[in-house]
Amino acid sequence: MSNRAALPSLVWFSQSTAQSLAGASAGWLLSGLSQAPLVNGLLPALTASTTLLPLRPRARLGMVLQLGGLLLLLAVALKRLGPSPVWPLVASGLVGLGRTASLLPLQRWLLAPRRLSLSWLQRLGDAGGLAGSLLTALLFPLLRNTAPQFAMAALLLLPGLLLVSSPRFRPPPAESTPVSPVAASGLDLRGGAQGVLFGALFALLPLWVRTIGGGDCVDLGLVLAAYGLGRMLTLPLLLPGWSLYAAMALLLQATTWLPAWGSTALFMPLGALAAGSDGRLAASRIAGEGEGSVGAAEGLARIDRSMAIGSLVGSLAMGAGSQLLGLPHARILIVAAYGLAALVLPRRHAPTA
Repeated sequence: MSNRAALPSLVWFSQSTAQSLAGASAGWLLSGLSQAPLVNGLLPALTASTTLLPLRPRARLGMVLQLGGLLLLLAVALKRLGPSPVWPLVASGLVGLGRTASLLPLQRWLLAPRRLSLSWLQRLGDAGGLAGSLLTALLFPLLRNTAPQFAMAALLLLPGLLLVSSPRFRPPPAESTPVSPVAASGLDLRGGAQGVLFGALFALLPLWVRTIGGGDCVDLGLVLAAYGLGRMLTLPLLLPGWSLYAAMALLLQATTWLPAWGSTALFMPLGALAAGSDGRLAASRIAGEGEGSVGAAEGLARIDRSMAIGSLVGSLAMGAGSQLLGLPHARILIVAAYGLAALVLPRRHAPTA
C-alpha cells in the first residue's frame, strides 16, 4: 500500500469499524430498555430509512451528526438520561442521517485516482465491520454496559472528522439539487427481496440473544463477528442461486439443534452464503446495465437502495410479527421466509424500472 493510500485506508477502516460497533451496541442497549419486538425492530428500520432520504451531501455536517448521535448514546448508556427507548432511537437516527449526508462526498474523495480502488474500499469496509463486531464483544466486559463501546466508536470517527475539516479534503462537486434515491435509480426486485430477508434476520438478533439465548453483549458480538468473518471468505459457491437461500434456511434451523458455541459457529457459513448471494446479485445487475463504469455504478446504487427499502420492510415485518406471535416464534418466521425465497425468487435476476 502506497503512502498516498495510507490515510484514506485508515479513514475508511475507522469509519466502517465505528459504524459496525455503534450499530451492534445500540441494538444491545435498546434490547435492555425494551423487550417489545416491535420497538426493537424500529432501530434497524430507522437506520435503513435514512439512506432513502434526498439529503444534500455535506461531509462535515454528516460527521458532526454522527458524533452527536454517538455522544447521545453514550449518555444513555451512562444513565444520564431516562430509561426511555426513545433516546436510542433518536440517537441512532442522528447517526444514520450523518452517515447518509457524509457518505457520498467521502467516498468520492477516497476513490479519487491514486487513493483507493473500489475493491480495496470494499475489503476495508468488510474488515472494519468485522473489527467492530469484535470490539463489541471485547469492550463490554470493561463496565458490563455499552458505554466503552460508544466512547470507542466516537474516537474512531475522529480521523474522518479531521479529514473532512482539513483543506486537503476537496471531493468532486456533487449535484446542487438532491434527487430522491428511489426516483433516481428505480427499484430492483431481487435486491429488495434480499434486503427483506437480511433486515428480518438481524432486526431482533440482540433481543433474541438477550432474552431467548440468555447471553450478553459478548455473545452478540461473537455472533456478528462470525458472520462478518464468513462474508470475508472468498469461497467459490457452485450452488445454484435459489439453493443459497435454502442452505441459509437450513443453517438457521440448525441453530436450534446445537449448543450456544455451535449456533455461533454456524453464522460463519451463513455469512459466506450471504456474500455469495450478494456477489451474484451485483454481477447480474452490472451485466444488465451494460459495459462502462457509469452503468456499473448505477446498477450497484440501485441494488443498495433497493436493499435498504427491503431492510426497512423486513425489520418492521419481523418486529410486528414477533410482537403478535411472540418472540420465540421469530426463528420460525425467518426460517420460513428463507425457505419461501428459495421457492419463489426467480432463478434469473429480474429487475424493474
